[in-house]
Amino acid sequence: MAFEYTSITDPEWLATNRQTGQDDYILVKPTDYSKVPIAIPNWEPLPCCTSTMFRRYESELLNFQVKSDDVWIASYPKSGTTWVQEMVWLICNDLDFEKARTTVIRDRSPFLEVSTIFDIGEEESSFAFTSDAPSPRFIKTHLPVALLPPNIWTVKPKIVYIRRNPKSVAVSYFHHSVRANFNGTKEAFIRMFMKDLQFYSPFHQHVIEYNELASYDNLLNLCYEDMKRDLKSSVIRTCEFFGKNYSDVAINELCRHLSFESMTNNLAVNYEDVFPDEKFIREGMIDGWKKELSPELIAEMDLWTENTVAEKYRHLFKV
Repeated sequence: MAFEYTSITDPEWLATNRQTGQDDYILVKPTDYSKVPIAIPNWEPLPCCTSTMFRRYESELLNFQVKSDDVWIASYPKSGTTWVQEMVWLICNDLDFEKARTTVIRDRSPFLEVSTIFDIGEEESSFAFTSDAPSPRFIKTHLPVALLPPNIWTVKPKIVYIRRNPKSVAVSYFHHSVRANFNGTKEAFIRMFMKDLQFYSPFHQHVIEYNELASYDNLLNLCYEDMKRDLKSSVIRTCEFFGKNYSDVAINELCRHLSFESMTNNLAVNYEDVFPDEKFIREGMIDGWKKELSPELIAEMDLWTENTVAEKYRHLFKV
């Protein structure tokens, strides 16, 4: 058996999951994670929160064939994934802005495991769709390191990981989940987030584990807040990672394309066809959480990070 499945027993979740639309949640953990090249002594992954649909696709995940020329864009949800997908795709495709504007991002950079959490209503699974994408494939995933396809560690494609402040993630994830399936308050959502009971949680471990792939030399770690403060520097770092060299004029044009205003008005990346009444790319601010969270909830989140994260890793969450 490749995975262990555990039912959620948290009393608050049990009392509210049907009302909030989260009654299909389950915890999953791989039975073998020995191939993950992580630098944490005696590391053992925590169970990951996902949907009961995960069982249906576990063989497709385990047997997914990674290619050496793949590019993987990984993140915890609502950490700036679409932003990085667009940046990476353009850098690797000779800044083809015309194709980027006319071909939706989910076709250029498919979401590997979306079938495990949502019924996408297609004949083929997201794994099959991603597998059939033309090479080089630009693959989006929110999976923690322990749940990535096992042969990724032997094939060693390039991986770009993006992290973001937990308060910003929590607020953005709430608004996204309301559009998708959640029927409850912001406070209730975030308290379940802090209990590691939202999809792809636990959050802190997700970030730490990608940052501890010390022996995986094909990995670029980016930070959302760094990109907001100095996008050009992050673009240049990413170009260097992929061995691309563009003129200063071209880099500036790419930065304009990646600006918040441009991204929100770009139909190829803002999922307007999926969420016609809501903004998928909502505010894109560094500290927008300050106007959405109460002082009490901010204090709870700070204490959660302090109690959960060892001192050596706290810099990853203070950005």
